[in-house]
Amino acid sequence: MSRLLIDAELFLFRAAAAAEYEAEWAPGDWTYLCRHGDARNNVQEQLAAIRELAPDHEPLLVFGSQASFRYSVFPGYKANRRTKRKPCGWAPLVEWIRQSAWAAGWFAEELPGIEGDDAMGVLAGPDDIIASDDKDMLTLPGQLIRNGELLAISQDLADRNFFNQPLTGDTADGYPGCPGLGAVRAERLLDQSDTPAEMWDAVLAAFIKAGKTEQFALQM
Repeated sequence: MSRLLIDAELFLFRAAAAAEYEAEWAPGDWTYLCRHGDARNNVQEQLAAIRELAPDHEPLLVFGSQASFRYSVFPGYKANRRTKRKPCGWAPLVEWIRQSAWAAGWFAEELPGIEGDDAMGVLAGPDDIIASDDKDMLTLPGQLIRNGELLAISQDLADRNFFNQPLTGDTADGYPGCPGLGAVRAERLLDQSDTPAEMWDAVLAAFIKAGKTEQFALQM
């Protein structure tokens, strides 16, 4: 049976963040609290909306590993997030969804050493659908539920998105990309290429021109 691979942590994070509140328990004493009932209802609403777009697919909740190979590839990976915390009540919410999924007959999957988006890319078959708003999923050919829409990502579009990212970088993950090159110029560079090999040649040439090495381009 075809599967619906759900980016579990993304939707859980949104729900937990939306259900987090500040509270003053005593004069001058502030803390955070999470209304888990609100968070659970939010998660269920998000999952129900996703399932409506793929009712014939078997749901699979995909989680990321605590350790990621990406830190060994690029030391600056997510360095800007290291001082940020998860929303209040995060761990119990994750445990709740795992138990709820098991009770409902759903499956959950976690692959060692990689994050949830990487795991979805590894696990997705040709007839599966991925549900995630993570832009990295636009680099995979196939069907994608993104921002409430079911999209068809062609191989050509996936390749262009894949080779566009090292050029433009990813500020959310700490990747600087190619110095002095923005989204418009990156698109123009790739417009001159028809195959993945040609796209990589264009990417590499841009990094070399900017004074960077092939190793740096590969890291990006």
